[in-house]
Amino acid sequence: MVSHLKVVASAPAKPSVHIISSDAEAIDVVERLAASFRTNAIARDQKRILPREEIEALTQAGVFGIAVPKEHGGADVSAATVAKVFRILSAADPSIGQIPQNHFCWVPTVAKGTAEQAAFFFKRFLAGDRIGNAHSEDTKRRPNDYVHDLRKVEGGWRITGRKYYSTGALFAQWIPFTAHFDKDGRHEAFIYFVDAAGSGIELIDDWDGMGQRLTASGTTIFTDVFVPDHHVFPMLPPGADGRSYSLNAGLIHAAIDLGIADEVLADAAHYIRENNRPWTGNPNAHWEEPFVVREFGKFGVKVRTAALVLEAAAGKIDHARAHPSEQAVWEARLAVADARLLCSEAATHIADQFFLLTGARATLGKYGLDRHWRNARTHSLHDPLRWKEFHLGNYYLNGQLPPPGSYL
Repeated sequence: MVSHLKVVASAPAKPSVHIISSDAEAIDVVERLAASFRTNAIARDQKRILPREEIEALTQAGVFGIAVPKEHGGADVSAATVAKVFRILSAADPSIGQIPQNHFCWVPTVAKGTAEQAAFFFKRFLAGDRIGNAHSEDTKRRPNDYVHDLRKVEGGWRITGRKYYSTGALFAQWIPFTAHFDKDGRHEAFIYFVDAAGSGIELIDDWDGMGQRLTASGTTIFTDVFVPDHHVFPMLPPGADGRSYSLNAGLIHAAIDLGIADEVLADAAHYIRENNRPWTGNPNAHWEEPFVVREFGKFGVKVRTAALVLEAAAGKIDHARAHPSEQAVWEARLAVADARLLCSEAATHIADQFFLLTGARATLGKYGLDRHWRNARTHSLHDPLRWKEFHLGNYYLNGQLPPPGSYL
């Protein structure tokens, strides 16, 4: 059942948030929490219970602060660690895995502001503040072609508009949106951090997609909302360095897909060993049927290959961060595109094809196996993978680089 009730902005994070100090600690904390999140994942999905307690647990454990730079008191974890964190969380519950995605995409943007801006926001993130999202619009226009009204006023900006796909906004203290406009003959993009507790903001929990049901990806309405200049940052273009939004987003989306694939494989193996009866003509247990064993081998290859490519992509991003150059960033973009394609293929293929190794009983609600297919298929539609393949093909065949703003 989907709730269309209007809700108030999420309350400020509670005090005494733990500060994680290293990559290893971040992984340990997330593994422990993910184990508890997995317990009620099926019930949350079937009853559409938003994971408020789980997101608060991640917050109190310090997970939302792990990307804060060391000079501001954070662990500044590697891209490799971020990918692992999202893979682990998404295996336990991919909705919980997707909710923090925009937070980790936008945190690096703060470093490109003034020293005062960085000090303010990084301190808030370490204290448990979370970033949501509200920049897409439910129109027939192209992405980044907005109909919102944005006006410059004294000391800041005024915004009026209706946004959709607001993943995580219900849990956020900051709701960012982006705007593109010409300034002095140049096309520039900025991100505006809106205080979720401010006036003129309306959050509606109306996301009713068949999968990723609990991501709180509903509607956000801004009515003459004021955003001070202190909360506005320039967007990082893809070629700037290894911390651009597009690289972070691509890596995290791939990790979410891989987490889904991990859990499908584990759940499918458990179901086949514990619940399947052998088919006529098979003298052995169902899990010993050669056709089933062979298909599981193929599934395993897909997951392992995707995992290796995801790890390589994270390594390329870390290299681009340490040694920024156009070539390093381009290699990272290529690697992230590879990971997005292979991780999505692993999740969607296995979530669909493993049913052919079971039987009609596997579709019963008590097993909750259908959620894997719904989640994988829904998440795979985030941005069209066919265009990634086109841009890659155009590069390898014609030497043509993707145009600015492409979703490679």
